[in-house]
Amino acid sequence: MIYIIGLGPNDSSNIKENIKQLLLDNTSAKVIARTKEHPAIFFLEENNIAFETCDRFYTESENFENTYNGIANYILEVAEDNDVMYLVPGHPMVAELTTQLLINSGKDVKIVGGESFLDSCFNAAKFDPVEGFALVDATALETLRQVNPLQHLLITQCYDDLTAANVSDELMSFYPYDHRVTVIEQAGAEDEKIYIVPLHELSAAVGENVNNLRALYIAPLKDGLSFNIKDYTKEFDEDDETTEADLVEKLEKLVADLKANLNREEDYTSDNSKLLAEIINTSLDFTIASDNYYELSDILSEMKVDRQK
Repeated sequence: MIYIIGLGPNDSSNIKENIKQLLLDNTSAKVIARTKEHPAIFFLEENNIAFETCDRFYTESENFENTYNGIANYILEVAEDNDVMYLVPGHPMVAELTTQLLINSGKDVKIVGGESFLDSCFNAAKFDPVEGFALVDATALETLRQVNPLQHLLITQCYDDLTAANVSDELMSFYPYDHRVTVIEQAGAEDEKIYIVPLHELSAAVGENVNNLRALYIAPLKDGLSFNIKDYTKEFDEDDETTEADLVEKLEKLVADLKANLNREEDYTSDNSKLLAEIINTSLDFTIASDNYYELSDILSEMKVDRQK
């Protein structure tokens, strides 16, 4: 059996009492912590609980995906001959990739929840998650490419300046370069540190020192653009008599206007931007044209296929 145990968001005072007792009463299971770089590890040391860590995997691997796969494989290897108490920061089911890898392995796994760091981050950043928020991983760049800037955003595992640089590079596609970023270190602990920096200075402000307990909070853009394409499509109106033929005619005129601009000597970028916006919106109007009904999902799928050619 593999017990995945959450140590809470910071020091040992946040370890739940049932988890403390579970560790103190353990006589046979092997105790393995994902990292020693967590304040709650002090509880193990002061109570003379024998344990090992997986910190070596961070230096042996070139990227975090390999690191976490290496850790999970090691836990599974040890679990062949022993019960394992695998200790992770926070709650095992919140932003903990190794938990998912172990669950997907098919091995018997029991989750013993600790306090999540999210509550401490909500307090530090002073926002209500019911307003809508996204939680993403700074080491998984693909998640940063799908953020909605109209929501609150929490970013975990911003370890160092290199990770912060990758974050800022991705986010400047969605936010102004000087958008304020709240950096939260040791959320909820006595030595909690909070500071605010502009997005383009994030890497320099974070610095080279590695911190496993660093998170970022980014407030929503008040006047931002929605990245949900459905926000730009019309609602169906049964009284609208627009036909496909009307839309084709409109598209032909818009394309003709684009061609006409090619002969202009002055800058026509702004005019073309408006024309392109009309072309896209007119194309989306085909989803509610009276003659036929086109599924937006089918159009988006074809757009993706066409982009990959």
